[in-house]
Amino acid sequence: MQQGVHAHEWRKYGFGGPPEPWDGGAQRDLDRLATSYYLDILETHSDLLDGKLEAEIRHQVEELFTTATRHKHEIDYTLRHWATPVERARVEDRLGSLMRISRRLRSLLTLRDGSPHPDPELQPAA
Repeated sequence: MQQGVHAHEWRKYGFGGPPEPWDGGAQRDLDRLATSYYLDILETHSDLLDGKLEAEIRHQVEELFTTATRHKHEIDYTLRHWATPVERARVEDRLGSLMRISRRLRSLLTLRDGSPHPDPELQPAA
């Protein structure tokens, strides 16, 4: 017999439903991916701050780093327990944000060093 989601469960968990366990290995894979992006962000952040940067660029780097740290903590916290579908979607969103921040910081580093950027999509307009 299949049980549906009742109105009292909607109020308690939202439309996503109750928390469920993560699939086998999903927690570990998501944690490894988030950690690798975050470590790249840490390394690039320190490399960027070692050199000369304009005040506006330095402020942008610090904001990106703060956002990345907040998102990494949120991913870590969510992976510790069973998650609702909404929390799972948020983890995916935060992971994508870490990836974009990592790429953005890398592009700023290559621009600062004056070397051509390997990804023409991120190359600044002339």
